[in-house]
Amino acid sequence: MLAQALAPRKEAEGAALSAAFAEACGPRLAREASLRGPLKDGRLLVLVRTQAWASQVEALAPVLCERLNARLGRTVAVGLEVRVHPDC
Repeated sequence: MLAQALAPRKEAEGAALSAAFAEACGPRLAREASLRGPLKDGRLLVLVRTQAWASQVEALAPVLCERLNARLGRTVAVGLEVRVHPDC
């Protein structure tokens, strides 16, 4: 809901992307994964705390991107670049 409200506002693009990612993930996964932003190739950089969570996010990447794009009303993410970073 928040992502849809912010999506049309250019100045709120980063906030809309973050909100859409959190909504797409759901509360449990959103606590373990941190969206850092878009990469030049259309993927989104996501940091996770452990390799186990990295595997989960990579497996869910197509679904997460589909949900995120639907919430924003346009294609923003074509995939995810998932990296393990314990302090994310």
